[in-house]
Amino acid sequence: MTNEMTNEKLVRTACKVVWCDGDVCRIGEFYAEDFQADYPMTDWGEGLEGIEKLAIEQRNAFPDYREEIDELIDAGDQIVVVLTIRGTHKGPLRGMAATGKSFEIRDVTICACKNGKIVKQSGLSDYLTAFGQLGIIDLPGGS
Repeated sequence: MTNEMTNEKLVRTACKVVWCDGDVCRIGEFYAEDFQADYPMTDWGEGLEGIEKLAIEQRNAFPDYREEIDELIDAGDQIVVVLTIRGTHKGPLRGMAATGKSFEIRDVTICACKNGKIVKQSGLSDYLTAFGQLGIIDLPGGS
């Protein structure tokens, strides 16, 4: 039996350590140096430094930021994750002042894994719902 982490465990652990616990010092354990991301409306920057900047920005804006894995599909080198993301907007985010309001949204993410690291991540987050819940935009029928 090998001590190598499975891709499923890699993604689950990265979600907990980096995004829920905010431990940016450990990003390199989970993500490849040449990591790439593809998310509409989210700037991941370049490589490990981009991930660190994004994680710190998220934590500053939403100190209680949490991702909960609702569903995970292990397709070998690709892991598909359905998440519930929650947080309370207590700090500035991309020029938006803190609202003090909480949000809860769904997110679907696909992680490509190679040699024990996440090399690419793409997905869609329900920003429309988040912006409505945070009071940044008005949605018909309330949010």
